[in-house]
Amino acid sequence: MFRTITVFFSFCTLVSVAIALVTSCGDVSDDPVDQTSEQEVVSTEWAKSAPDFKLLSTQLEQVTLSSFKGKVVLLDFWATWCQPCQVEMPIFEQLHHQYENKGFSVVGISVDREKLTVVEPFVENLGIGYPILFADEKVFREYAIMALPTAVLIDRQGKIRHRFEGATGSKESYVELIEKWL
Repeated sequence: MFRTITVFFSFCTLVSVAIALVTSCGDVSDDPVDQTSEQEVVSTEWAKSAPDFKLLSTQLEQVTLSSFKGKVVLLDFWATWCQPCQVEMPIFEQLHHQYENKGFSVVGISVDREKLTVVEPFVENLGIGYPILFADEKVFREYAIMALPTAVLIDRQGKIRHRFEGATGSKESYVELIEKWL
């Protein structure tokens, strides 16, 4: 009985998150600039330690956030079916290469249910070389993901410092903050 109730509530939570993601991504404008909702994280509520996670990568390895300790990390929550996400990913690839020698890394977190069957060809087609992981329910909840794309900037001490909800479509909007925390 308890297992049935647990499964039911887990299913309801997953469905709620999926509906929120689909409706937020589906209702966004085609112009990435119109979709920007930046949040400088200065309040004590969000300037907290980024929750660690252990997620499966496209290389079929378990990857933790703590494995990037000492680096500035940009987590990119995205999906193959989200057009604004597709606008941001080439920008993130450029930033990853531009700053990786200075202690910066982009980590993509796909929300696609089909995982490798759709994600691997998608990232290969875009030429994405930074790590791609597969989201789980816990990471959604802990990072309060309500829209796609959502990018979360984490400083070298593991503190969340900035949140972007929606595509900015601009490399410059990321550069200033990345350089601030490098």
